Amino acid sequence: MKLKYTAQTITTWTAVAVTVAVLAKTFIPFYWIGSTAIFMGTSALGALLVLINWRSLGEDASRIIEVLFLLGALYGLVIANFFVLSRPAVPLTYLLGILIFHGLFLTFGFAAARALEAVLQVLLSAAAIYSIILIEYAVRFGDVMRGLGIDDVFRIGNWSVYITLHQNIGLVIGLGAVAALGLAASRIKLILALVAIPIIMLLFFHIAARTALIALVCGVIFWALAELWVRSKKATIFGAVAILITAIVSSLVFFQLALQDHNVSSAELDAMSRTIRELQDPNPQFRLPIWTNTLHEIANEPGRLLFGRGIGMYPVNKGFGAPDWLLHLTEGSKHYIHNVHLEMLYETGSAGLLLFSILTAFPLVAALWRWQFFSSAQKSAVSIYVFILVSADISGNFALSYMDQFFFALTIGIIALERAGDAVIPGLCRPIGVCVEDMPRRL
Repeated sequence: MKLKYTAQTITTWTAVAVTVAVLAKTFIPFYWIGSTAIFMGTSALGALLVLINWRSLGEDASRIIEVLFLLGALYGLVIANFFVLSRPAVPLTYLLGILIFHGLFLTFGFAAARALEAVLQVLLSAAAIYSIILIEYAVRFGDVMRGLGIDDVFRIGNWSVYITLHQNIGLVIGLGAVAALGLAASRIKLILALVAIPIIMLLFFHIAARTALIALVCGVIFWALAELWVRSKKATIFGAVAILITAIVSSLVFFQLALQDHNVSSAELDAMSRTIRELQDPNPQFRLPIWTNTLHEIANEPGRLLFGRGIGMYPVNKGFGAPDWLLHLTEGSKHYIHNVHLEMLYETGSAGLLLFSILTAFPLVAALWRWQFFSSAQKSAVSIYVFILVSADISGNFALSYMDQFFFALTIGIIALERAGDAVIPGLCRPIGVCVEDMPRRL
């Protein structure tokens, strides 16, 4: 009994430590204490606890051999791509940063799956702290939106940092909102969590946290479609197609109307007004021009379609200089495509994009196959992964966004643990009343 308690304690504290580590450079209040020290301390603690529990994690990893193979193929391609195409222009530390930090947070996410509720509690706690700070500021000073954007809500004192706080607030509160759904153990808590979702969406619209708003909508829609999938696969496919067509048509109509709307005041700071102004502005550093120009460049150089232009070469080709790793960010590190799939196509070609797409889609397909057996916490974790994946395709960067790897591996860890549940005596029934022999066997 004591041994079991000790193992559970280690697993829980591992999940807490690695989740704090993944949030350390994102959670603004940590800057008041020392975010770098917290990042290094929790990463070291997480690595130590992972090593203590390495045998169990090794057993879990043996159940996802195909994922390990795909990861090896992807990062093998990245290494070869770097030395063949990038090495003369991009420092070696950039590649080392990808391998070290991605490897670390893939391991952390995989280990955290064993104590999923601890992960969700950390995410919810971070969102609650942000909410308290925002409410306190609104009560004392009024609207958080001032001048050109959001005000210095966290009292950082550095305009270049707090001008982008809307993105940070959207990320942290968005993660907490989805986590709350997974932790709702009673009907009242579930109702409160569901009621909070539209309120949070209104907040994101007001502060122009557009990436978080779209990601949260997608995460909630995925959860709803997954629930429908269990009952009717045909209805789910029809619903997904209908939602996709509606989104595309709405986007096209909005785009056309936005180009003709010249009455948007610069004083209007909400998500729609800001988007309209950006669509009308030819600034090449906005997302739509970046994506359009990148696609044109790819189409105009078919000879580079297979293996791309080299990992980390986008800012070099655009004249911003070479990027570097997290410990030495350069001017080039600030300039990227803001769409991780498009970035993979540009830098590693169709070969890299194919491997990356298969990897990122695998957890979602595998989760749908087993959705009826998932707990609320597991469903929440998968929806959080959708949130992160959508965010990565609007604002992400492959090399520096280690949060993507964490939540990818967290979802893969859930799949591995579910597969472990298959390896029991045939005929043994789960608490929900479904026998193992009646379950889908693999994916």
